[in-house]
Amino acid sequence: MTLCQMIAFLLLAVCPGISLAFFPASTVWTGASVVLGLFFLSVVALRLFCLFPLPPSRNRNVRGWSDAKLPVYSVLVPVFRETSVLRQLLRALLHLNYPAGKLDIKIIVEETDTTMRRALRKYDLPPHFEIIVVPQGTPQTKPRALNYALQFCNGSLLTIYDAEDVPEPDQLREVARKFSSADEKLACLQAQLSFYNPNENWLTRQFTAEYATLFGLILPALAAYNLPLPLGGTSNHFRTHSLREIGGWDTYNVTEDADLGLRLARLGFRTGVVESLTYEEANTQLLNWLRQRARWLKGFMQTWLVHMRNPVKTALELGPTGFWTLQTFTAGIVVSALFHPFLIFLTLWLLIADPPHVSLSTMTLAGLNLEVFVLGYGVAMLAAVKALRRRGLYGWWFTIATMPAYWLLISAAAWLALWQFIFAPFTWNKTEHGLSKLQE
Repeated sequence: MTLCQMIAFLLLAVCPGISLAFFPASTVWTGASVVLGLFFLSVVALRLFCLFPLPPSRNRNVRGWSDAKLPVYSVLVPVFRETSVLRQLLRALLHLNYPAGKLDIKIIVEETDTTMRRALRKYDLPPHFEIIVVPQGTPQTKPRALNYALQFCNGSLLTIYDAEDVPEPDQLREVARKFSSADEKLACLQAQLSFYNPNENWLTRQFTAEYATLFGLILPALAAYNLPLPLGGTSNHFRTHSLREIGGWDTYNVTEDADLGLRLARLGFRTGVVESLTYEEANTQLLNWLRQRARWLKGFMQTWLVHMRNPVKTALELGPTGFWTLQTFTAGIVVSALFHPFLIFLTLWLLIADPPHVSLSTMTLAGLNLEVFVLGYGVAMLAAVKALRRRGLYGWWFTIATMPAYWLLISAAAWLALWQFIFAPFTWNKTEHGLSKLQE
């Protein structure tokens, strides 16, 4: 955070108190509602944007490609205390439909993770597998491990899989084909993430609806209009030389994926999507989910601050719509999550309060705020229904109806993220995997 940013945030923090000393509470409430409403509306507009139809995607014909045309492909798999899903991971990597002679698979393990290193030694891995041991150091994060392993990669294409990932076997072939038909400005392709345990409990169903909307609707819409994509943390595929050209990952950012997608856009590269799926384990336990979501939201805060050090330069590099995308996916999501429950409570309180004690203008504003919330809920629910149907999931009406409760959980994670951003900005909340009873 720069000095100017710190001063700006301090001013924002004291503004409400100062305003109440000079203006009526209703005026302050009106101003705050207008400002925060812009954040809510930006997120609503993003979901509404993804509901419009896109040009049909090209036919996914990947089996006709000969092995001789395929490039060498590096696969980076950072693992940390992942012994519970190790067998599943290795099975998924061995099932990749790609010539072994052109695969360069790097299992990345921390020097301090002796349990994981012992577990890996029990397996007789094929020659195209290599175990990369990351020397002990700080910060101990996934992007630091990826940057260390990048120097050992031999492939002209490169992808990242997480420990619990099960990619579709043809994914690498599909991506290689798409890269071969594109110009060099296409630096990254994001595969779609889904879950192999969507129906395990209410939390996994909410997580599935959220991911289906993001990877099935929002990211394809952004890619279709050449807007910056906040990448997922896995199954993003790169031209290796482009990744090295931009300096790899931000070691200190706990959502290095979102930051990297924005950096690619600012430097003039394009990011696209592919329809191929990678199946992951949806979080089944609330506290584990809360830690994971807090890390993501903390990373959005970091990403926004980094890219807004020079907002004029960023706006010129991204263009108006790209700059709007940056604001929506970082500040818009975080601010909406932080203040959503408070504004809902205050709006409902004003609407049910005794009208003679509340001014007509305040009641009108409360009504308008309620309409914004209803619009936001409605658009998000329609997007989720559309996205779930594309996944072949029908009849999730209880899941859709209870999405507002899930958003309240996101708000709790946002406040945890803010606390950690202030007191532990670079701490990586480890997500525990292998908790599902439905592992692949």
